[in-house]
Amino acid sequence: NPPMSPAGKRAFLDAIHQGKGFIGSHCAADTFHSPGKRDENQPPEQRDPYIVMLGGEFIVHGAQQKARMHVVSRPFPALKGIDEFILYEEWYALKNFAPDLHVILVQDTQGMQGAMYQRPPFPATWARPYGQGRVFYTSMGHREDVWTNETFQKILVSGILWALRELDADIRPNIHEVTPQAS
Repeated sequence: NPPMSPAGKRAFLDAIHQGKGFIGSHCAADTFHSPGKRDENQPPEQRDPYIVMLGGEFIVHGAQQKARMHVVSRPFPALKGIDEFILYEEWYALKNFAPDLHVILVQDTQGMQGAMYQRPPFPATWARPYGQGRVFYTSMGHREDVWTNETFQKILVSGILWALRELDADIRPNIHEVTPQAS
C-alpha cells in the first residue's frame, strides 16, 4: 500500500481539527515522527503536524515488563474507584508533549528495567482538544491480554465515548501539575 499522501494527511488532520474525534492507542504515537534527534524534544514549530494533533510522540520501548499506572484524573466515570493498577505491557517512552494535555494516567517509572525508563514519571494516557475535535490517546495496547483486561477496556471505552461526544468531561490541562518533569 502506498503511504498516506501529504494531501490525505492534511485532510485527515483538518477533519479532526474541524470537530471529528480521534482515538489512538499504543503505536498511534509511533505513526509519524518529527525531524531531529529521536531522543530529544523538538520545539513545537518543528514537530510533525500529526504529533501536534496527537499531543505526544514515541521515542523507544524496552523489554515487556510489569509497570504501575497512576490515575491522576477522573474525568471519565469508568475510572471511579481506580487509583492505580499494574499491567504487563510493552511500555513506550514518550516525548514532545503538548502543553494542553489533560493527563489521565501517569507512567510510574520507578523500578522499571531499561535506560529509557530512568526518567521522571510521564503522561501515558490523555485527552485534549485539537481545534474543535477531541483527541484521546493511551500508550497501552501492544499485548493481546491488555485488550482483554477489564481496567484497560474501561479506560478505552470512556475515551472513545468522550471523543465521540457521548460523554462530557472537564479536561483542563494538568500536565504541568501531575508530571512536572515529564519533558
